[in-house]
Amino acid sequence: MSVREVVVRVRAPSHYAGRVEEEVQLAYAIDLFLRGVVSVERAAELAGLSLHDFLAELRKRGITAYPYSDEELREELGLD
Repeated sequence: MSVREVVVRVRAPSHYAGRVEEEVQLAYAIDLFLRGVVSVERAAELAGLSLHDFLAELRKRGITAYPYSDEELREELGLD
């Protein structure tokens, strides 16, 4: 499968200059995840983050990545 890249131009205030690309990448990855287009793991990859960091970003935004309670997730991941 070939990968097609699209370049998008966004106007942003100069004080955001260093973070715009990362923020847009993250927003796009979150959008794809929320629409069910990609898995949480793939969304993390697209955002350029580790799965742990991507899950932390989702949590900051009040987005549930998995339909588990914190206890169920810890148990599922063997963190108990």
